[in-house]
Amino acid sequence: MEIDDNLAFKEDEEVAIPRASLNKFIKEFLPEARLSIETRDLVLNCCHKFIHQLSSEANAACARANKKTINPEHILSGLESMGLSDYVAEVRAANEGAKVELKDRRMLSASHRFKKQDPEEWDRLGEEQERLFELARVQMLQEQQQLMGESDLLKAAESTMHVVTGCNQDVSSLPSTSDGNSKPNGDNFATATASIPASALLLGGVVDKDDEYD
Repeated sequence: MEIDDNLAFKEDEEVAIPRASLNKFIKEFLPEARLSIETRDLVLNCCHKFIHQLSSEANAACARANKKTINPEHILSGLESMGLSDYVAEVRAANEGAKVELKDRRMLSASHRFKKQDPEEWDRLGEEQERLFELARVQMLQEQQQLMGESDLLKAAESTMHVVTGCNQDVSSLPSTSDGNSKPNGDNFATATASIPASALLLGGVVDKDDEYD
C-alpha cells in the first residue's frame, strides 16, 4: 500500500492526536490485538487526514451559511457531505455529553479556585458583605421613618380638621344675644374653643360657615 503526500502529515500541535490517546483508543476497541508501530502511525495519519477533510467541509458549510464561526451544526453538515450521515446521531449524542463534561469541569475548577482563596481575601470579602448589609439596613430604616413621618402629618391634619369642624358646630348652637346674632358669651366661648389645638388657632381660629368675605 503506497502512502501519498495527502497521508504524510507533519506533526502539528493544533491538529495532532496524542499518541497516548490513540493507543488507549485502540486498546479499548481491540483489547486482544497487537499493532506494530508502523500500523499505529498509519492509523494516526488516517485520523489526521479525516480531521482535515472534515474541517474543510465544515468550513465550507459555515461559509455557505454566512457565518464567521464554525459551530457543531457545520460539523454535522460536513459529515453528511462526506457521505457519513449514519454517524450524525451518534455525533450529536457525543456532543451533548461533551457539553455536560465541560460544564462539570468548569464547576469543579471554580470550586477549586474558591477553596484556594487567601484567608485575608476571605476576611476582606466578609467585611465588604457586612458593610453592604449595614448600608441596606440604614437605607431601609430611613425609608420607614420617612413613610411614618408622612403618615403622622396626615393624621394630624385630619384630627385638626375634625376638631375645627366640631367646634364650628358647637359655636353655631350657642344661644343668640339680644341683637339676634349667634355670639357666645365669654364662658361659653371658652368652653367651645377649649378643645381646639394650638395649630388650629395659629392657622386662624374657628371659621363659621356663615361668615362672608367681601
